[in-house]
Amino acid sequence: MEHAVAALPSDMRLPFLLHEVEGVSIRQIAADLSLNQITVKTRLFRARRRLRASLEAELRGGFETVFPFDGARCVGMADRVVNALSKAGRL
Repeated sequence: MEHAVAALPSDMRLPFLLHEVEGVSIRQIAADLSLNQITVKTRLFRARRRLRASLEAELRGGFETVFPFDGARCVGMADRVVNALSKAGRL
């Protein structure tokens, strides 16, 4: 994420960091940077869109490649939980 934010053009990076990290309002960012509020909103939208594209490219296979499903392990864990709940009289 840090690399993706650093790769943003400065005209998008600064409003993004001010708004998303520092919590500065759009109105205040516009005043501080001498921009129209709509321009700030547009830059935030474009920054988010670029970040999303960058992160999706980084995680090419999607969520499944980051956290692969391990069927046998998951089934075994679920069976152990169900058995423990049954023994405790909670099922």
